[in-house]
Amino acid sequence: MQIEKRLEHSNYPRTNDNALWHATSRQHQLWADGTFMALPFLVNYGALVGDSKQKATAYAEAINQLIIYNTHLQSPNGLLYHAYDESGTQSWVVPGTRHSPESWCRAVGWYAMATTIVLDTVPTTQPNRAKVITILQRLVTAMKKYQDPASGRWFQVVDKGTRSDNWTETSCSSMFTYTISRAVEKGYVAASFKPVATTGYLGRNGDGTGGVLGRISLDSAGHTQLAQICIGTNVGDYAFYIGRPRATNDFHGLGSFLIMSEQLRRTTP
Repeated sequence: MQIEKRLEHSNYPRTNDNALWHATSRQHQLWADGTFMALPFLVNYGALVGDSKQKATAYAEAINQLIIYNTHLQSPNGLLYHAYDESGTQSWVVPGTRHSPESWCRAVGWYAMATTIVLDTVPTTQPNRAKVITILQRLVTAMKKYQDPASGRWFQVVDKGTRSDNWTETSCSSMFTYTISRAVEKGYVAASFKPVATTGYLGRNGDGTGGVLGRISLDSAGHTQLAQICIGTNVGDYAFYIGRPRATNDFHGLGSFLIMSEQLRRTTP
């Protein structure tokens, strides 16, 4: 309840157009990752705990936040920039804009998963819900475009997979695979996108040697190891993202992998 009050009653700082800051220490900034930190909580609080007024407020807020964030982060190629700075003072802002230069894969993944959770929770009659479905459709179309043709996964900097130093990252590949599969299942996008999710899960050969499953191995003790997960990351340029350390069994990857697995094991023949 304290978290809900903090978010919903003007106690949390916002941009001038009412978007929740990424953090109180990130003044004036919106990061795509931040949507997952707040919005699934809000809609589930409304659905499971709140009274009718709180439910309506939470649903409207979540939809509105996704729309505002998208307004500031939308890239012309259908993806999302990692972050936006309303003040325009951060070192990572592209000159002449207020957004960061790159589409970092996990930030895009967090936004995509938050969007599916919000759409799954709010009623079909929710005002502006159709706008969010359109946003998701545009994003899934871009995911299909930038899927690695060799591995079926997605790159650390999503739209620059042709660069030799770029690499496919496991947590975002799990997030994208989940999002596409869930969006197909719920009818948010066309059924023709289902093979994109299947490939993200199993790889091009369909046998688990590629895709996200291709990143799993067993150590000498028989424990599962999930590799090539980017550790926690700030906002930066291409070189910054490409140079980030890669961990095995980092929680960002394990969490998204488990969410993806529950979805795909139900929907994959």
